[in-house]
Amino acid sequence: MTIHKTQTTHHADILIVGAGIAGYEAFRTLSKELKKHKIKKTITLIDQNNFFTFVPLLHEVASGAVEPTHASVPIRELIHNTPHTFIRARMTHIDPEEKIVSTTAGNITFETCVVATGSTTNYFNTPGAKEHTYHVRTLRDALTLQSALLSKLESCTTCPLSITIVGGGYTGVELAAEFAQLVNHELRQLYPTGKASVTIIEPNQSILSILPKKVQTKVTKRLTDMHVNILTGERVTEVTSTELKLASGNTLPNSITIWSTGFTTDAGSFLPESCVEKGRILTNEYLQTKQHSSIYALGDVARIVDPTNPEVVYPQLGEAAHKAGEYVGTHIVRTLLGKQTKPFRFKSHATLMPIGEWYGVAIFSPRIILFGKLAWWMRRTAYVLFMPGFLRKLRIVLDWTLMSFGFRHIIDLQIEEEHDI
Repeated sequence: MTIHKTQTTHHADILIVGAGIAGYEAFRTLSKELKKHKIKKTITLIDQNNFFTFVPLLHEVASGAVEPTHASVPIRELIHNTPHTFIRARMTHIDPEEKIVSTTAGNITFETCVVATGSTTNYFNTPGAKEHTYHVRTLRDALTLQSALLSKLESCTTCPLSITIVGGGYTGVELAAEFAQLVNHELRQLYPTGKASVTIIEPNQSILSILPKKVQTKVTKRLTDMHVNILTGERVTEVTSTELKLASGNTLPNSITIWSTGFTTDAGSFLPESCVEKGRILTNEYLQTKQHSSIYALGDVARIVDPTNPEVVYPQLGEAAHKAGEYVGTHIVRTLLGKQTKPFRFKSHATLMPIGEWYGVAIFSPRIILFGKLAWWMRRTAYVLFMPGFLRKLRIVLDWTLMSFGFRHIIDLQIEEEHDI
């Protein structure tokens, strides 16, 4: 996308930078609360895409389990019939003293700014990883991955295809299960002469190492039953266009490699060093930057600690981003009304994770854990409820129901690739 820079300066009462889960929820909450209290303040939302993407569904978009429209919402649809504004642009710098945000569409002055720019893939300085692997951080990336997979299948229906996921955390495990489902069902039926395998490479001694042992054991068995190869205690040291080099000295073929080892942020590139700690924007108990109360930070880009225990840093998860967005929207309005708000506290209601179709994990506490169809259904239901509008919810439910009776939506759109694979 090319964005033409102009010198036009725009003023925002409340500026939200980034339309991910955190920014999206901050906008929704603010819009509702401003209208409810009849506060004459307007919101300006900026993002380099003109749509909101529900990132937790992107691994299912990449595998064709859900359609792109199920994981995205046009931003202009959100601001329709409101006094608020959307500007399609990329933010480049924030001057907290002058209250100016520089963007590719010009400078924007603000009274209050909410920074929710998200994160990017962390390659841990692994040679060749950025150039020769895929990821699912954006909708375009998910579709590019799907297109690359199908392109390789169509170009040689008898060539062995190796799908390798680097990283056995949440996203890596979800990706492995989705692609194993694709290999075991659609590819087996639609490409009967082809052969494909799915492998996870995890440097720790177990996948999902931060979750209870019971979950690790059950999920490992589930993936093994789906014919996923799991290499633990192994690390990728270099990636080329044809192979993955491992710390053990072994190599694996690089047909399709998906990088899922973690993420990082670029907060230090647009804010002073005094506002950043360990690569993320350090906030106080109200999610404001410690030096500037007019700037809030939330989502992956923010380093949010528990107000009662500074040693506890809240996780960079979709649920935490959602709750932070909701809190900031409420806090801004209460501040405008001259009211006090309790410090932000995050407590997860549940960890919901799909492991292929009709099997999921729902963790409510170390002792209360559900496995199977009910957990999978709960996760899908939670995401449907998050989407705006009754008609959208109804359309998604109907589409998902009908898709369960047929093949996944896998077509090669011939998307121009940015990778040198």
